Amino acid sequence: MIYTAKNYEHLLGIPGFSHELLTNHFRLYEGYVKNVNIFFENLSQIEKTSLSYSELKRRFGWEFDGMRLHALNYETQ
Repeated sequence: MIYTAKNYEHLLGIPGFSHELLTNHFRLYEGYVKNVNIFFENLSQIEKTSLSYSELKRRFGWEFDGMRLHALNYETQ
């Protein structure tokens, strides 16, 4: 599955959040999306019983959670 970063620039200017803060978080979110796609592709190519698979799966969870939590936060604004 390929994930695409959504554009949340409409949130720029909301009270209490600086332009710089939101821009940095948008970049962080885009990095999570990029990494999820990379890990997803790598996981599909590695043998599931290997140690590399276990480590990629662990890191995939971190990146996926970061992607989803940022998106959820932006979508509730």
